[in-house]
Amino acid sequence: MTVLVDTNGLLFALLAPERLSLKARQILEDRRNTLLWSTASTWEVVVKAKMGKLDLGGDVAGILGEQILRLGLRILPVEQLHALHVARLPSVEWTDEAGLLRRHADPFDRLIVAQALVEEVPILSADSAFDHYPVVRIW
Repeated sequence: MTVLVDTNGLLFALLAPERLSLKARQILEDRRNTLLWSTASTWEVVVKAKMGKLDLGGDVAGILGEQILRLGLRILPVEQLHALHVARLPSVEWTDEAGLLRRHADPFDRLIVAQALVEEVPILSADSAFDHYPVVRIW
């Protein structure tokens, strides 16, 4: 199985493995699977770390590189086709449990969705916002 690992999938594996679902853990540990890691996710981790929203406990580049190697992730570069596909994505709005209107505008997530659609692969993620797009989310 080939899956695109979302940023939170890698961060949970690194920082809070107990938060991984059983299925996510099995997919990450099964070396028969092809695990893709988007350069958009690398960018997201670096940006959040620089903004102080994410603390990996050390050198971000080194720690991220180690985790990518440890999990055997294959790098999925952001291609022009991926970036252009973002323009085709619908605007996504939904009402949450509290009745509040939510709008999904996270540029990193939208690029991940576009990559998953172009590459025709599911996304491994705990983020239910992906469920509002025409992609398969595994968790």
